[in-house]
Amino acid sequence: MNPMAGRGATDEAWARAPGRRARWSVLPLVALLAGCGATQVAVQQVMPPPLVTRIPVVVGLYVPPAFREAVHREERDGSEFVIEIGTAQADGFQRLMNAMFTRVVPVASVEAGAATDPEIRGVLEPVLTELSFVTPRDTGTPVYAVSLKYRINAYTPAGQPADSWTFTGYGAQPGSQMPGQGRALLQQAAALAMRDAGAKLAVEFREQAIVRGLIDASAAPQQVEVQPPP
Repeated sequence: MNPMAGRGATDEAWARAPGRRARWSVLPLVALLAGCGATQVAVQQVMPPPLVTRIPVVVGLYVPPAFREAVHREERDGSEFVIEIGTAQADGFQRLMNAMFTRVVPVASVEAGAATDPEIRGVLEPVLTELSFVTPRDTGTPVYAVSLKYRINAYTPAGQPADSWTFTGYGAQPGSQMPGQGRALLQQAAALAMRDAGAKLAVEFREQAIVRGLIDASAAPQQVEVQPPP
């Protein structure tokens, strides 16, 4: 996988749409019940485990309900867009963490690490901070593009905040003149953005964690091979 796949098309799309970047919100899944005739997009999980040397650390993983049930809902030019992303990103990050660390222990809260497993060195919490997208109607160019911005919060086993860092994934798909293809193309762009975000986390996490003193610099070096898109 090329973690920057679609980045050029995405940047061009954003440049051609000043002021039209999507306002974003993360809402409960029940929001789907409101309204009718919406363009509903259910993002599929396409975040394959990276080929990495695992970081020799046991971590707790807390996935908050807002992350697991995240839905982006927006009305634009009289049309409603509903993008279901919670299930896909929650499953994807679980798989990613399992590939990156010796052992990953699900915990019920950020404070539950020490009580759940004495080997846990820290607790990680993923947060979706922004989802934005553009369509051919927004930019005048035949491209659907999605940007996903994430933050990873790190806590001590007792739940004290230790650090946090952000990373962004981009994905783009060429537009289509075929009626009814917009939903599928927006879904594919979102999936590529999630894949790009996961690749960046896998590549950058170890170095950032060492700089911040979260893991020992003497740990085995991380070897990363990013799988190509299917």
